[in-house]
Formats: sequence, C-alpha cells, structure tokens
Amino acid sequence: MIAIFIALLLMLSAAPASGQFGGSLVSDPPTEQATAQTASELNQTNTTLQQDLRANSLTAASVTTTGDSGLFQSVSAFLDSLDGNFNGGINSGQIFAAIFPGWTPLPADAIAQSASVTAKTMATYIDALNAAQGQAASFDTEENHLGSIESANLGASGLLQAVQINTEAQLAVAQQIQLLRQLEVSHITLDATKAGEELNERARTAATSAQAANLGVSPQ
Repeated sequence: MIAIFIALLLMLSAAPASGQFGGSLVSDPPTEQATAQTASELNQTNTTLQQDLRANSLTAASVTTTGDSGLFQSVSAFLDSLDGNFNGGINSGQIFAAIFPGWTPLPADAIAQSASVTAKTMATYIDALNAAQGQAASFDTEENHLGSIESANLGASGLLQAVQINTEAQLAVAQQIQLLRQLEVSHITLDATKAGEELNERARTAATSAQAANLGVSPQ
C-alpha cells in the first residue's frame, strides 16, 4: 500500500507546470524579452506612420509652393523703338510707291527727285543698321534675364516651382523669336528698298530714253 502511495506522489511531482487544473488552462506570464519586443514593434510602426505623414506633407507642399514666377518682362516697347527707327526712311508700301514710281520718264525736276530718292534710300539703310545695333546692345540685358531664370531653376525644390520656371524659360524663348522676327522685318524692308531703288532707276532711265527717241512724247 505504501509503495502505491509513493508511486502516486512521484507521478504528481513529474506533471508539467502548465497543465489542466480544475478544467482551466494555466499559462506562464509574458517574459520581459517578449514585452520589450512588442514595445519595439509599436515604436517602429509609429515611426513609419510619422514618416508617411511627413512624406505626404512634402508632396502636398511641392504642388502648392510657388517659385520665382514673374521674371517675364515685356519687350514690346523695345520692339516699337526698333521699328520706329524706320520712321525716317521707307517704312510703308505707300511711301515705297511714291519714291519708286517705276516706268515713268524723268520730269524737269529730275535732279531734285533723284536727290529725294537717294536721301530716303540712304535713310532706310541707316534705320536698318540702327535696328540691328539696338538689338546687339541688348545682349547684356538678355544675358542677365536668362541668368535670373537659371538661378531660379537651381533653387526650385517643388513640382509647382519647376513648372513655373519652365514657363519663364518658354517666355524667354518666345521673346527671342519676337526679336528675330523684328530683324527679319528689317531685312525685308532693307532688301525691298535696295531692289526697288535699282529697278526704279533702270525703269526711269529706259522710260526717259524711249520718250526722247519718240520726239519727246512718252510712248504708249
């Protein structure tokens, strides 16, 4: 009997610490290592959330923060001044037709008319030269303007700023095209004056010779 009692005691002492007692599961409390690991995971999650919030904030700022817009400066007055150089010469079709009548015999005051034609033609050449020199003199101003755009480009940090600086650069290109068009207008005016003067001289000389050969009567 004693041997059986001892055997039962040995069996009870060999049972695990975690087992069924009165129908309930008994678990060991969490260790300090598990608690520290849980706290670390929570901190990491919180850090990730804060980083996401900052990233979203920066993204919103990049599309709402303006840059150095407003660098554009109109060159309308400058273009007007370049075109105004031709006011002393042949700057319209009406003046061109009056100065170069074409096939018409020279009149009695041919010397005075020839002097007027020469003066207007030379004035037009001078006007074209002044227009070209006016543009050449503006190179430093243009360089400063382009430099301000480049400086703003280097300082741009957001999407909206980059778009605005690109717009300023496009406007600068458009201004250069305007200036090129003004030069082309000057070239056309100069070429037309030169060609008109030469053709007019030949035509008037031929018309005068024909009239003289026809006993002073202009041939029809």
